[in-house]
Amino acid sequence: MKNTQHSLSYWQIRFLLIVICLFATLVQTTTASQAVEVSIGVAFVNARVAPLWIADKEGFFKKNGIEAKILKLAGGTQGAQAMLSGGIDIGYTDPTSMVAAIAGGAQLTEIMAITNIMPYYLVGSADVKTVGDLKGKRVGSSGLGLSASRLALLVALNKLGLDPKRDQITLVAAGAEPERIAGLAAGALGGTVIGPEFRGRIEELKLNILSDLRTLKIPWEQDALVTSKKYLQSNQDTVERLMKALLQANAYVLNPANRNTVINLLKTQLGLKSDQEADGAYADLTRFYVLKKPLPSREGLQTIITEVGKEIPKAASLKFEDVVDAAIIQKLDKSGFIDNLYK
Repeated sequence: MKNTQHSLSYWQIRFLLIVICLFATLVQTTTASQAVEVSIGVAFVNARVAPLWIADKEGFFKKNGIEAKILKLAGGTQGAQAMLSGGIDIGYTDPTSMVAAIAGGAQLTEIMAITNIMPYYLVGSADVKTVGDLKGKRVGSSGLGLSASRLALLVALNKLGLDPKRDQITLVAAGAEPERIAGLAAGALGGTVIGPEFRGRIEELKLNILSDLRTLKIPWEQDALVTSKKYLQSNQDTVERLMKALLQANAYVLNPANRNTVINLLKTQLGLKSDQEADGAYADLTRFYVLKKPLPSREGLQTIITEVGKEIPKAASLKFEDVVDAAIIQKLDKSGFIDNLYK
């Protein structure tokens, strides 16, 4: 018997290539048509939002079948209300507002941590050169009650050995960070907490950085990914895909090879005018804020629950499990998905 060799002709090969191209196009079109729109409300604008912007800009949302609609919110309280009403699906917000809302009966839950550190300097006016010099002074935060900066300030003062009542420190509402910096410069405030991204302005005005709260190892959560229990229950797969995109963005930000892209994004989104400011924001972002494994912090949330409980008694009885549903992020961690992003 003769060995028969079969070979494809030029036209057969050409036909197969056309079929393959058509199939690939069909798959891409189908994937795009199946993309789920998710509205994401953002309650703050600072360098810590970079992974969200990266997930959108670099296509991580689309690769995971998510059509992200990013919306600005006026604060965490508005975000909680919007999630409960269905106005937004997911919130980039502060755990303080979330815990307060849950204490009031809101069916919200944290599904992933964003930043688990106090992202502030404790700053003094020109004549306040040490933490002890704050005694008897007016110290400002963004607002009274449950503002995130006020709670962070109270916890930090306690960590540093000060007690507002004993040390006659008057806590006042002093507005956003630019207003608080102006208050320090004018001598209207003796101290406040300020984001490190304002370091250039702090140095320009010859104000004094009394403590870098990021280095004090205070159990805390500053920012979190939050949704309603109703949305989470009905959209488990969508939430998981969205979280995968954000985890991929975290890995992108933390990869030194992407430094220039991230710095340019920070310049654009934050309106940074100098390379020095952008370099500083990038260094802080990669050193302090972006987490490889953004699991909700039990100790950090307990600190927040305790502080909120001083203002809202019902919050004092809340437990970690009452404010967190970590099932998806734990699943992604245990499956090796997160570790594989860094190989």
